[in-house]
Amino acid sequence: MRQPVVGISYKTYVNTVDKATELVQSLAEVTTNEKEVEKFVFPSLGVVYPVAQALKGSEIAFGAQNISPYENGAYTGEVSIESIIDMGGTHVEIGHAERQSIFHETLDMIHLKTKLTLEKGLTPVLCIGEGERLDNESERKQVLKEQILTSFGEVDAALIKKVILAYEPVWAIGKAEAADAAYVHQTHELIREIVKEAYSPELADAVRIIYGGSVSKDNVYEITSHDDVDGVFIGRFGHDPTNYKQILDTVKQVKLSG
Repeated sequence: MRQPVVGISYKTYVNTVDKATELVQSLAEVTTNEKEVEKFVFPSLGVVYPVAQALKGSEIAFGAQNISPYENGAYTGEVSIESIIDMGGTHVEIGHAERQSIFHETLDMIHLKTKLTLEKGLTPVLCIGEGERLDNESERKQVLKEQILTSFGEVDAALIKKVILAYEPVWAIGKAEAADAAYVHQTHELIREIVKEAYSPELADAVRIIYGGSVSKDNVYEITSHDDVDGVFIGRFGHDPTNYKQILDTVKQVKLSG
């Protein structure tokens, strides 16, 4: 059985040490002793270190919303994966739609970051998703296939099982409502099919696929009620620890309690 996942990114909404540490400490308190669901947070990069300190001893992992594609060297202004590892980080968010649209990240760059993250033993949370709603299944599958296979590139298949694929349809990010559940379920099936065809049924069964894009306590039950949806990647609806806890409890109920 694949372990369910509930992750959250704060983008650059929570940027001061006091606010960031207070928020993650509240998350840790409401999820005390919750070990069955994997949990991670991606704080604003400027407050990763104090968040790391605040989460020590908790069941919540943390990581970076972005890293340099290169481990070390003359790359002014970049965040090295060495720093994230040194702080105790275990996850890296890679290829978010905003990184691509605003900061012009290419799939080749996303590949370098994915490869580096896996080789250094961390978990890539690899964001994929179509720019507009594609009701034609074959068109949607082709877009996602290019993203997945280019991002993986020549990465050793044995490492790929550690990747968490975060399906985030660009047209649903930051909107009032998520993509409808039927569309999400169908897309997760397509994603697992892509991995199966490119690699193996065993790898496809092992890889976890989570949904992100306007996830809330009101839609999480329906979204996760499918075998191919292994959890969720929360945005602004999780800024309230009470909402986060409700979402977590629902995922646990759906995925582990039947």
